[in-house]
Amino acid sequence: MSFSGTIVHADVYSIHYDRELWAPEDPYMFIPERHSSKRHPMAYLPFGAGPRHCVGMRFALIEMKILLVRLLREYLIVSGEHLENKLNIREGTVIAPEEIWIKLVKRSD
Repeated sequence: MSFSGTIVHADVYSIHYDRELWAPEDPYMFIPERHSSKRHPMAYLPFGAGPRHCVGMRFALIEMKILLVRLLREYLIVSGEHLENKLNIREGTVIAPEEIWIKLVKRSD
């Protein structure tokens, strides 16, 4: 097996507390607003990265998919009475409604 490029080994602690990545604030202080600014995508690695990243994250995603499949097999999703007036779409790069009002109706088949 051949690799092209440079392999860099670094522990997550030294990345999360690197002053160059998290300046001008002190990386040892809890400042939630620091995450609103654009940073390198690998500056914050709560689940790791690459092919061996957190198995817990993969497990949680699989659980959500299984829940959705089981829900859709047993229930029909129909619009609720407040759907049209509560579908306030926020402006931005992602279209994500603040609320979605639906009803779940048990399937008869």
